[in-house]
Amino acid sequence: MKSHLLIRFLTVLPLAAVSGCDDGAFMDPAAVTTQSARATVGFIFDSTAIATPPTGGIPTALLPSTAFGDAALQGSLVGTTEPFTQTDTLGSRADLESQSWKLERDPSEGQVLVLNKVASGPETPQEPAILQRTALARLQRWGIPTSEIGAVRQVKSFTQSEDPAGLEVPALHRHKTFVMRAINGIRVEGHRAVVSHGPDGSFQRALIAWPALGRSGHLLRTRLTTAQIEERARTALQSEGETTGPVHLSWKYVPTQLATGGWALTLKVAAKMPSVTSTTSTEEPRVIDVDVSAVP
Repeated sequence: MKSHLLIRFLTVLPLAAVSGCDDGAFMDPAAVTTQSARATVGFIFDSTAIATPPTGGIPTALLPSTAFGDAALQGSLVGTTEPFTQTDTLGSRADLESQSWKLERDPSEGQVLVLNKVASGPETPQEPAILQRTALARLQRWGIPTSEIGAVRQVKSFTQSEDPAGLEVPALHRHKTFVMRAINGIRVEGHRAVVSHGPDGSFQRALIAWPALGRSGHLLRTRLTTAQIEERARTALQSEGETTGPVHLSWKYVPTQLATGGWALTLKVAAKMPSVTSTTSTEEPRVIDVDVSAVP
């Protein structure tokens, strides 16, 4: 009897035309530096990433709520003219299916899942940069503007079967394009799109968490100084049981669904400590949110 392992390899591609930064996903903990001279109660802060406070507002171009309608999802995101039939509903979520596609959508949560029912063909040579551009074009055609696109990563995932004779040679499973949401270069926590192509380059899957933002209700800036933020970070870390070590500070926007159903962003600072490896275990990097008294 065979079991299957899933392995992923990361390729980072330069995208001069895509703005934004990613302060959380895929960050190498070993890259955390200790540049700040301030050190209180054992913490050494790297505040380089928060040296310039945010000044921008919500961009004029945003993903519209109409992007979660049938016409946009089926015609622009999936890219098919096949008729869909609704197969199930639960609250604001609906499941739809056509001859070749399955589609799940939840406009309230801003979530979409697209599945190709036609399996990928045999592996053929693919250029990662082209697959990445293709994935971005699909998302932009659906309605995600460049002003909301942050860091982009290209990944290859592999499967590897195991039987009593041992491990088989890994086989390419998917080409995956991770697209992070960012506003004015600041990462929006939890919002991203993952577009997957098969070994033959065919579009196979999209998993999207990207709710439409409102035009009001956002708290995008702070009046605190860097020193004040460091002091708040120290207090937050201590309250979580931390006492010493290097800490990397970076901006982030935390999304919240309002009573009206729309989504708004609140500025916070992520205080990230590197992973800790001992002879018996490895502790993942720890990230603590720091309140910065955000204002509109």
